Amino acid sequence: MERSFETPGEPRLRVRNPAGLVAIETAETGETTVELQALRDDEVTRTAIENAVVEHKGGTVTVEIAKAGWSFLGRSPSVGIRIRCPYGSMLECTTASADVSATGRLGEVNVKTASGDVVLEHVGGELNVTTASGGVRAETVDGVGNLNLVSGDVRIGVARSQLAVRLVSGDLELAEAHAELAISSVSGDQQIGSVRRGQVQLQSVSGDLEVGVAQGTRVFIDASTTSGDVSSQLDVTQAPGENRAGDEAKLRLKSVSGDISIVRSALPAGVA
Repeated sequence: MERSFETPGEPRLRVRNPAGLVAIETAETGETTVELQALRDDEVTRTAIENAVVEHKGGTVTVEIAKAGWSFLGRSPSVGIRIRCPYGSMLECTTASADVSATGRLGEVNVKTASGDVVLEHVGGELNVTTASGGVRAETVDGVGNLNLVSGDVRIGVARSQLAVRLVSGDLELAEAHAELAISSVSGDQQIGSVRRGQVQLQSVSGDLEVGVAQGTRVFIDASTTSGDVSSQLDVTQAPGENRAGDEAKLRLKSVSGDISIVRSALPAGVA
């Protein structure tokens, strides 16, 4: 099943899929194409595709696979949703166990999933993800980010705005942070490759913390661990130096059980 709609500008995508996958490709185009594929050859999946809602109203493209329709084997439909849409399209996606992926640049992204991975290339607006059991990976996030995970890892390339992450069980890796960070985890390591400016708050109940500070950034450090070591490659003084120019970062790092390491990033503060 495939349908196409004329969508000049940046449409909003509203997607509901209980199980399967949601794959989005953005391109320089003025239309949105939706394709539904059966990922399992059974009656419940075929019926779900036949009864799917695929429509375009008021700048919103809705793709919805019904939650009902369990088979006598106790399985929900398994449907692949593939969407090709304009750059900057906004995404609102809800799934139970479907993986969500997007290539190219989306606008604002809101994803809720029970157990599914979220993989995004470029988020041009805000990013909000809530998942019970699934990982999150994003190469670039331009807007404010809010991530809530119960069990899953987070991998982010560049966060250009404020980022807040709450993890219960999982590791976090962030290559570059250009603004404030607020990250808390119960069980898992946190590794920040480079921070530039603003307040950086990292808390872990059981896990190591490592933060890289960009060259040219002045830093204030407040670090403590109940059971672990604290180390720093930076020159630490009791008072700030005379040179007040450039970026400034305030590190507030706390671990109940884990080591804390502060290192000098290879990236200069001025690199975007």
